[in-house]
Amino acid sequence: MNDKKKKILCGALLVLLGAGAELAPMAMADGGEGKKIYEAHCLSCHGVQGNGKGAEAGHLSPPPPDFTDPAFWDNRTHSFLFHVIQNGLGPMPGWSETLSPASIEDVLSYIRSFRR
Repeated sequence: MNDKKKKILCGALLVLLGAGAELAPMAMADGGEGKKIYEAHCLSCHGVQGNGKGAEAGHLSPPPPDFTDPAFWDNRTHSFLFHVIQNGLGPMPGWSETLSPASIEDVLSYIRSFRR
């Protein structure tokens, strides 16, 4: 794997895995909206179980991260994950044109439910 691919993969992992030390209060009060957003916009790549094995994952390089892997959550801040969802990273598009900041908080809360 070349350095550029390593940097992209590391960046994607960092964004998606936010550490619990910097949780925003809204991220804990999802109320089911995060699941709806995830199913509409994230599931095809990140998978039903959040394991990075969605139907489109095989076409992506680097592949989507596995939210069920405890290592994914190491050193990932809330703000980093928020930034990745909002602005994109590697093959992942940014969602700032589609999702409000509150919706991004909701989906982050839902993504954390995959954490083991």
